[in-house]
Amino acid sequence: MWRITKIGIICITAAIVLLTVPVAEAKKASEPAPAPIPVQILTGKKVFISNGESNTATEIPNQTYNEFYASMKSWGKYELVEAPADADLVFEIHFVTFTGRKGPFGYGNPVVLQFHLLILDPKTRIVLWAFTEDVEGAILEGTARKNFDQAMAYLVDDVKSVTTPPAAVPDAPAPGK
Repeated sequence: MWRITKIGIICITAAIVLLTVPVAEAKKASEPAPAPIPVQILTGKKVFISNGESNTATEIPNQTYNEFYASMKSWGKYELVEAPADADLVFEIHFVTFTGRKGPFGYGNPVVLQFHLLILDPKTRIVLWAFTEDVEGAILEGTARKNFDQAMAYLVDDVKSVTTPPAAVPDAPAPGK
């Protein structure tokens, strides 16, 4: 009797697995193709970095701007210019603090820290792309600095992933060659 029950459980489990695989494949197939990245982002050579408004009292004056500027300069992809009129793109950086939600019984993260970066067309001031990176809070100054640096690195990586076109994958050689 136990053997028949065991075989039945295995058959039911296998049937469930086999039925869910086509559903998962159907969900993957229905995802839309990636939308195009604005051409200005892919072709821009000169960037003006704008020190956007930051609303945090704990920030060292211009720290976010200075750190982002230094990161972009060390990357070397863009010529950083001193006037928006000379730029192909404007990168507007912000460091914002706002009150988050509290969970039941008043627990939760009441303060949220984030970097916001806008990539703008300098001629029209239209936002071409936007990024947000959370900066984890901390009690100790050293940890806060580490979290700030890590979030800044993530933000720069976000910019790199959008502004650098994917490398062309070479065609595979024909079999037997």
